[in-house]
Amino acid sequence: MKMNALKFATVLLICFPIAANAQGFGIFQKKLVTINRLLPPTVNLKGKRIRVGATADAIQKDGEMLRSLLKTKLVTLIQKDPRFILNETSPETILRFSITNFHVDKWTSTVGQNQVTSFGGKIEVAYQAVDASSNIALDSENLLTTAGYDPNQSSSGVMPFSLHMDRKKTAAESSEDETRDQLINGIVDEMGRRIAPLDQPFDAPLPGGKLLEPISALALTGRWGTMEEAADKADKLPKGTDDTYRIYLIALAKEAQAYGLTSEANERDLGKRSDITPAQAEAEFKRAQQYLDESGALYKQIVTANPKEKEFRSGDARTEEALAIYAKIERFKVENAKAMAAAEAARAVAAKAGEKGGNAGSGQTPLEQVLEFCNQSLALESIKEYIESPDFIADAKATGYKFNFAKDSLRLNQTCKQNAAALQKAIRARLPVAPPHK
Repeated sequence: MKMNALKFATVLLICFPIAANAQGFGIFQKKLVTINRLLPPTVNLKGKRIRVGATADAIQKDGEMLRSLLKTKLVTLIQKDPRFILNETSPETILRFSITNFHVDKWTSTVGQNQVTSFGGKIEVAYQAVDASSNIALDSENLLTTAGYDPNQSSSGVMPFSLHMDRKKTAAESSEDETRDQLINGIVDEMGRRIAPLDQPFDAPLPGGKLLEPISALALTGRWGTMEEAADKADKLPKGTDDTYRIYLIALAKEAQAYGLTSEANERDLGKRSDITPAQAEAEFKRAQQYLDESGALYKQIVTANPKEKEFRSGDARTEEALAIYAKIERFKVENAKAMAAAEAARAVAAKAGEKGGNAGSGQTPLEQVLEFCNQSLALESIKEYIESPDFIADAKATGYKFNFAKDSLRLNQTCKQNAAALQKAIRARLPVAPPHK
């Protein structure tokens, strides 16, 4: 008996030092740190007075009920955010959405000797955020939310649909009403996150072991910069899979710092950080994006080097999602800058033409103005803005202009090329047609 006890003690003495020196997250008890993950909105709306417009496909079943319900929920969501003011009469930004598809499906499957009824559905919405003064789209996306199944993995409308892995969000619901509510709440959240930051705190595990324990401890006090530097300067661990935990600490520190910079930008937008200038805010945005780029590359590196460690995959997924949002932000910045420049150029050309035209009756006809815009290579949407503006009607009245099919269609086709048909349709919608020749 004593011998057996001695052998057991020897085993413990051998095992515990090894466990103490092993690098990893541990098996029975993991150390966790909560990180406040804040993702920026797709577009940082400068115009804070908002009006919400909603439509639904005319043939959509229960379309009017869905339209009204979604609008009410989106309005309620906006009212909770102190950044924005709902204003129906003089908005700076108009949020538009149109429900293009909605359905809830039911199917029955056999589980053992029981018949189980499950529900799943899908809702699709065409969403836009539009600058009210220029009618330029600041953000535009087709949004999709599913419940109970993934429509992209469904090969048949008869057989049960494939379930998502994330059962919290997409597990098949037990009733049609529950499925509908999940779809509506999900799509409203999708629209809301495009104008306001998305707050998603998460718990990240911290690796232990004699070499990494002191570095991991820095995360518990939020010293991310110090932790990144300490992990980066630490000697590489001899075993490759062990060293992935050191690299993980660098990736996690960079990721956390990116979210910290986003939080500062959010506080500035809420008026809590007047010390951050617009130039500093833009620089911080770039730094956050760089941190995420570097963090994402490191996560991919350690997922490849140590595929058995499942905890690494969460970081890889988080940074991929965040980088996709940053990419959209950059894309919309470029597109909006081009649209604004084109609109400004159109206004400048119109002003110049007005100076040349002088008094009523001596200015350019609306058609001549449109042809000049085409010659200046202005964007189609910018030219259509002029056609839809009061200036277009004023120019037509001043010059007595009416659209002439025989001559004006040809001139449009020769000058405006592929945009001729769209421009002709827009002009005809605004003006009477000249009487035919007798």
